[in-house]
Amino acid sequence: MYTYLGMRKIILSSVFCLSLFFPFFFLNFLIAPIPISAETITVSATVGGAVVSPSPETSSGGINLPHTSVQFSGEAYPSATVVIFKNGQIIATTNGDGNGFFSVTIEEKYDSTALYGLYARDLANNKSLLLNYPLVIYSGYLTHISGIRFAPTVALDKIQVSVGDYLTVAGYALPKKELQIVIEDKNKKSTMFTLNARDTGRYNITLPLMNFSKGNYFTYVKYTDDIRISKLVEFLIGDTNIKSTDVTLNIPGDCNADGAINLTDFSVLAFWYKKQNPPVCVDINKDNIVDLIDFSILAYYWNA
Repeated sequence: MYTYLGMRKIILSSVFCLSLFFPFFFLNFLIAPIPISAETITVSATVGGAVVSPSPETSSGGINLPHTSVQFSGEAYPSATVVIFKNGQIIATTNGDGNGFFSVTIEEKYDSTALYGLYARDLANNKSLLLNYPLVIYSGYLTHISGIRFAPTVALDKIQVSVGDYLTVAGYALPKKELQIVIEDKNKKSTMFTLNARDTGRYNITLPLMNFSKGNYFTYVKYTDDIRISKLVEFLIGDTNIKSTDVTLNIPGDCNADGAINLTDFSVLAFWYKKQNPPVCVDINKDNIVDLIDFSILAYYWNA
């Protein structure tokens, strides 16, 4: 029997999902998003050897400008797959090189309300959080979003750990980068461990939990020199060990039991949002209401 331990923090990828059905939530989240100060957005075109900025006069004055396009570049993980969405649909994929760098250029046309999303999938098939970029695409110009960096991926070997036992945390990051593994209890008291990723980007660490009492905990991973964190993964310290592999066929929020979390499951949650007496499969954290916490958990397992 498997009971999911609900996440209490809203992760960024849920904002992407909610924007499809609840625009007012999307606008509110844009007011105070997770910091993305590392990214730089530039819009430019070369005309006669000079770089110009977009303007109504230039873009519509008959000058032979380059093809309209949008470019994304930054850092993921070695040999990672980076998936690019536009307005909820996958439009391109690309791969990171041996150092984790990726770049992809997509031909586009003018669009005043384009919403792009990106996530990275590592060699173990674990996904990063989804990053969102609402953009205006100018005709004849290259819109370049550079300096993107995905937080490390993270996975646990157990969802429940016996008191005094060990928990293994693993994932992918940039090669040789210093990482911080943070375990946080329900009172937000944190314990931190540090290690470096290998040349391949792979990292794993086995943590002793003998000084931790029974209860619910969250863990996440971040680069020492970055503020963005990975997905939050919850685990329980209890009387027995439950391996993560024991629950892979019982995915929270999978109402049609097809082994995948996608727009079908999202639409069911959207229907029951804030309604009374929701079905068990949509009340993911078992608090008798479908709210943003349930959407964030669904987003964590998203594999469309």
